[in-house]
Amino acid sequence: MRIGLVGYGAWGRVHAQVIARIPALTLASVVCGDDESARAAAELADVRVLRDYEALLRDPGIDLIDIVTPNNLHADMTIAALTAGKHVLLEKPMATTLADARRVVEAAERSRLYVGVGLQLHTSRQWGRVRDLINEGAIGRPRYANSLLFRRPFRGGAANWRITGSQVGSWILEEAVHYIDLLLLYFQGSGLPVELSADGHRSPLGEGMHDSFTCTMRFADGAYASFSQCLGGFEHSLVTEIAGTDGAIRTWWAGATDRTPTASFELKLRRAGGTDAEIVPIEKSGEVYELEEQMRRLVADVPRRTPLVSARTALPSQVICLEIERAIRERRAIVLDCT
Repeated sequence: MRIGLVGYGAWGRVHAQVIARIPALTLASVVCGDDESARAAAELADVRVLRDYEALLRDPGIDLIDIVTPNNLHADMTIAALTAGKHVLLEKPMATTLADARRVVEAAERSRLYVGVGLQLHTSRQWGRVRDLINEGAIGRPRYANSLLFRRPFRGGAANWRITGSQVGSWILEEAVHYIDLLLLYFQGSGLPVELSADGHRSPLGEGMHDSFTCTMRFADGAYASFSQCLGGFEHSLVTEIAGTDGAIRTWWAGATDRTPTASFELKLRRAGGTDAEIVPIEKSGEVYELEEQMRRLVADVPRRTPLVSARTALPSQVICLEIERAIRERRAIVLDCT
C-alpha cells in the first residue's frame, strides 16, 4: 500500500518512521508546509517531496493519504482526498468546528472509502485492556470515573500553529478528545452522555484557550465521568480510576513526554466479588506503539473498509469537546446531543 503523508512536523516524522517499519506499507510522497520540513523530508530515501497537496491528489500511485497537519486543515483535506478517490487516515480532531466534522462524516459515508480517525488509544494494551475488562464484566457496570491529565505546556509547533486558535481550534480538542473518547468507550453500556458541566482557566498564551479545565459528563442511567486536563504541569502523566457496581480499576501512565518509549505504567483491578486488587500485566504502552498498531491494521482494514475508529464513531467525542468549551464560556450545564 502506497501512502502519501501530508505534514512533516514532529508527529508527521513519527508517522514516517512507523510506516518505514511496516513491510506492507510504502511511504511514497510527503507534502511539506514550509522549507524547513521540506529540507528534512528530502533526507528520506525514495520518497517524493511535494509542496502542493493537489499534486498528491493527482498521483494515481497513491492509495491512502495520511493527514498530519494543523487541525484547521483536516476537514477540507479529507474531503478533497475522498473526492480524488483516496483512502484517508486522519489525525484527530477531525475538524475545528462541528459543522466541518459533520462534513467529514457525510463525505466519508458517501464515498464508501476507508476513513480512519487517529484515536489510536483504542489499540492500547493498557487503555484498550481497560475496555476489555469492562466488557468482560470484571467490575460490573461502570458507575463512576475520574481521569486526570497532568502535563507540560504544549510546544508551539511549526509557525506556532498549536497556540493559534484559528489553527488548533482549542487545546480541549487538541488532546482531550483522546481521553473523552476513552471515557465514552468505557461507558458505552450507559449510552452517550446526556449532560455536561465544566469549568476552566484561560491561558495568557493562546487566543482564549484553556490551559486547564475539568468537565463532568452525566449519563441517563445515573453514571457519571469526570476528566481534568492541566497544561501547566511538567512531564506527561495520566491517571484514570473507574468504579463499577462490583469492582474497580485504577490505571496510570507517566513519562518524560507523551511520546517516550520508556514510560512507567500500571493497571490494577479489583474484580467483581473480590476484596483485593491485582496487577494486570501490560507488556508495553505509549502512543507511538499504538500508532504503529493502527498503521499495521491498515493492511487488512483498508480493503475491508473497516477503520479502527470511523468518522461517525469519532463524532461524539468531537461534539463533547466543543460543548465543554461552551459550558465554560456560558458557565452553565449543557444538554447534549452527540449525534
